[in-house]
Amino acid sequence: MSVASRAFVSLVAASTVLALAACGRAPLDGVSARFAPFESRCASLPDATFEVTVVPADVREDYTLPYAELARLGVPSSPRHSTVGLTRASFGYRSTLELDGLEDTRAGRVCARARVRVEVSAAPMTVYVAREYAGDACREPLILEHERRHVEVFGTYAAEIAPELARGLEASIGNRLTYGSTMAGAQASIKEALDAELGVFLAQASDELARRNAAIDTADEYERLARECGPSR
Repeated sequence: MSVASRAFVSLVAASTVLALAACGRAPLDGVSARFAPFESRCASLPDATFEVTVVPADVREDYTLPYAELARLGVPSSPRHSTVGLTRASFGYRSTLELDGLEDTRAGRVCARARVRVEVSAAPMTVYVAREYAGDACREPLILEHERRHVEVFGTYAAEIAPELARGLEASIGNRLTYGSTMAGAQASIKEALDAELGVFLAQASDELARRNAAIDTADEYERLARECGPSR
């Protein structure tokens, strides 16, 4: 059984900026707050937060394509094998960046800390079974069993990488205050660091997912259908 799997890495990033004054959220209030040094009021802004969650992927099964077309979708390891099953997934993220910030309009300066949320997902995900084997009492269950191992790779990896990504974001952006002349400029500075860390994340994810999926597609798996169900028609 030749089953080709690829990790299609896609990027969907949504960044939103919300500048919030620290009134009522800092120890300084009333007259003291208005006359406190700008740096002191900035230091009282809420701590930065970094939240990474995993969005479960709904898996769709497709039995409409012949194995000749699946071969064009996938990457067959050998011309001797037919691609009878295929798992396709888009592994990526959606990120949201918000700011807790203060603005000193008279001096033309701002300060801000980040609130970052990232959703990691492998959706959309589709498991293909070659049309020629739909309803085959022996072959179809074996093909699905194999493909579900690929599905598990994506879900397992997403759960593993989420806390690691959160730690990476905290290390690269941290709780430091970002200063600038405008809130848009502060946003751009933080977003640059966020995009850089997420870019590293995607590159590492692509390599690791390719390695884990390749480990499933062994030579023994290629011969399993013929060994257990007889020669393919």
